[in-house]
Amino acid sequence: MSEYTSTLEGFQRAMEWSLTGPPEEALRYADATSLPTFYHVMNGKRSSFDEYVKGIEEWRAKISEYKPVVDEFLRDGNRLAAHMTGTIKVDGVDTTFESFMFARVEEKSGKLEWIVERSIWGPVGGAPEHGVN
Repeated sequence: MSEYTSTLEGFQRAMEWSLTGPPEEALRYADATSLPTFYHVMNGKRSSFDEYVKGIEEWRAKISEYKPVVDEFLRDGNRLAAHMTGTIKVDGVDTTFESFMFARVEEKSGKLEWIVERSIWGPVGGAPEHGVN
């Protein structure tokens, strides 16, 4: 079982790794945490594995700080659910976010088959501007 999907602490490490590091290492992260057939649904928009990796590359290029906190985590067989909040500095702007994630995990490898995420984000101390409605 993958260390990244079996415990809250492991999932926390995976979430920290997701958007930190050089953009050119995004594929290394995706390969370690998800299957080649993986897909990501973010606020209703589905991305293939390749689109997901490209999105990670783009986010990593514009983020200077990322502090996610996974405060809820449940793994039951091949099902995973998590709640995460935190702050992120995007193009120099401090932003706060909240995400709910539901995923299916391949039990043999522990890698993600798919993840559905609902997120909102906006300025620290202000109302969310993105992911609402």
